[in-house]
Amino acid sequence: MNTQAKPFELGKNRIEALSDGIFAIVMTLLIFELKTSDLPQHASNIQLAPALFEMWPKFLSYIVSFIGLGIYWVAHHYMYHSIRHSDRVLLWLNILFFMFVSLLPFSTSLINSFGQTQIAPLFFGANLTLIGWALYFQWIYATSKPDLMADYVTREYADSVKFRFLIIPIIATITMLVCFWSVEILLVVYALLLPFYTLTGKLSPKTVSGKI
Repeated sequence: MNTQAKPFELGKNRIEALSDGIFAIVMTLLIFELKTSDLPQHASNIQLAPALFEMWPKFLSYIVSFIGLGIYWVAHHYMYHSIRHSDRVLLWLNILFFMFVSLLPFSTSLINSFGQTQIAPLFFGANLTLIGWALYFQWIYATSKPDLMADYVTREYADSVKFRFLIIPIIATITMLVCFWSVEILLVVYALLLPFYTLTGKLSPKTVSGKI
């Protein structure tokens, strides 16, 4: 009888289900940051209009955070389309990734409440950056373990995806370091970069030599 223990494996379906649940909750929590100033219940249009206009940084932080999370969710889903199963290390890399994702509502509330400081935008930018790096290192680790990957994943394909995943954290890091002194400028730059992040192009696996 062969008593050799099998290596630990976890089906990717549970990771994807956890991802969907965490992203859904975190993205919903962001809406609680949109609160008007203390206006009477029967406030007039003249009172409400300027109050809403003054909230534009909060609306912008909501858009950046929500769409940013959406981009990371799509990237995570895209990644696990190419992964067959997980091991312990990849499982904990996911836990680290979800930890930074779950922190984003707090980071958003920080820049909404303390926009006059330099620490708040730096913290927010660092949060977005760490989410990107955590996702990137998941792919680096997974592709270093050929048994975790789907059969169609070639070295060329893995390198192409790695490059796409690397763009987001690098640009987010540079933006954080250059624009940390102003919440408004930081949010505007991130908002302008969001369409760029979504233009990842079509990546389709090719049957070529150099398989992982």
